[in-house]
Amino acid sequence: MRLRELSRDLWIVDTQIRVAGAVLGTRMSVIRRPDGALILHSPIEIDDALAEVLEELGPIRDLIAPSRLHHMYLFGADRRWPGATTWAAPGLPRKRPDLVFDAVLGDRTPPQLADTLETCLFAGSPIASEVIVLHRASRTLIVTDLVFNIHQTPSLFSQLYLRASKAWQRCAQTPAVRLLIRDREAARRSLERVFEWDFDRVIMAHGEVIEAGGRAQLARALEPIAPGLR
Repeated sequence: MRLRELSRDLWIVDTQIRVAGAVLGTRMSVIRRPDGALILHSPIEIDDALAEVLEELGPIRDLIAPSRLHHMYLFGADRRWPGATTWAAPGLPRKRPDLVFDAVLGDRTPPQLADTLETCLFAGSPIASEVIVLHRASRTLIVTDLVFNIHQTPSLFSQLYLRASKAWQRCAQTPAVRLLIRDREAARRSLERVFEWDFDRVIMAHGEVIEAGGRAQLARALEPIAPGLR
């Protein structure tokens, strides 16, 4: 696993996980706050070597589990940095009673993170309860499963599924993610709020980072559930 710098005070670490027998790429985002402390967004499995690299960048202050589906390695990160604040997506404390969360992210940015981030709950999809994040300084939107942008995969099954879903080698929302949406109007309102933010780069948990032009690509990907985003 290698830390890759995308912008000043913003890095990602890519890794692979196995889901339902298929190998899937995923990633953690690392954000440095104005005072030098770090936020780990969607922590992956962190070994001693990666922990040492992270700690050279700054003290780890915040751990964010951004959805009810992205929390697998939070326990390990919390044990490694017990002084960090652990943030949960709505509903996650009930799903993971074995973890102790310090706070739950809601529909508005908590004051403790407001010097660095904006946050918005993607409403209407309670099974996922994904919290969308903006790193203002780098104009970067960070999502988990809202969209995929997979251009290569070692899994033939994954490739066939994405091709059939018209989500192969392009920024797109898969049918499985759309099926999780229970309230289309609430989802649309959330996305309209997100598109009030100033962003260009888009980091997603699965697939290639969109370094430029992400706003337009994301709007096209979300057209089926929220037409007219700009």
